Amino acid sequence: MYPIFVGGLTVVCLIYLISRLTVMRREEQNRIEQGILLTVHMKRIIDSCQKHRGTSNAVSQGNSKLKPQLVSLQGDIDHLISSNDSLQLKRFPQWESFTEHWPRLKKHALAGDLKSHNLVRQHSLMIDGQLSLLDDVMRDHDLHRMMLDRCTRVSEVCLDTLRVAETVGQTRAVGSGICARGVCEGADRIILDFLRISVQSTTNELVKQINGINNDDLHHTLQNASRAISDSVNKLMDMVELNVLKEGRLQIDSNDYFNVSTRAIDEVLKVFGIIIHYASQQHTRMI
Repeated sequence: MYPIFVGGLTVVCLIYLISRLTVMRREEQNRIEQGILLTVHMKRIIDSCQKHRGTSNAVSQGNSKLKPQLVSLQGDIDHLISSNDSLQLKRFPQWESFTEHWPRLKKHALAGDLKSHNLVRQHSLMIDGQLSLLDDVMRDHDLHRMMLDRCTRVSEVCLDTLRVAETVGQTRAVGSGICARGVCEGADRIILDFLRISVQSTTNELVKQINGINNDDLHHTLQNASRAISDSVNKLMDMVELNVLKEGRLQIDSNDYFNVSTRAIDEVLKVFGIIIHYASQQHTRMI
């Protein structure tokens, strides 16, 4: 009788343990899936705020044709902030800081009562906080445990692509303002030249990182993406050197500069999309 009882208890314990492990595994997967959704949501917010920075600076320096686009971008950001996807971000201090800062900055951008350097700086500080928030979100949802190969974390590549996109985004913002004003001089020239060097070095590092990912599923796609990044960034850098960082009156339209910059950013962000899509499809076997 006693051995039967012990055997039965053992079976019950095993069933409970297996059931508990299954539940924990499912909870972990749900946590990661939610983290992926929040990561994509934050990327949309960051991308929109970067576009708002460049557009508002161009408007503040004379390109009034972009004002409707500025208003539209503000509506997009307001919608993202108020969406259901943002509810889970309220527990993060960085989110509260952003939602308090944004309404004030939005009013200043429409009023045009901030100097160009301050306007760009306020945006950049806000976006830096958003990148810090994204890092916290990815860690909180265990995305840092997801590996693309033996050495490369999903979270690292995603954050690196967004940081490079932010450097290009700053170049877009400063350059768009210069082109709208029609002359490159003073502090703007120094800042843009510094950003040009930063874009070149960070892009080269990102391309090297992408090409070094040892993942058979992604190898061909990432190789094509890295070439597209190099091509689009090189085109932007040529435009900066030949058409913006020059003496005298500029002959380049700020809209054209903005669009070339945006294409370079979009190519960088495609890598983010490739990695996040792969993670969403393969997360059960990437931990």
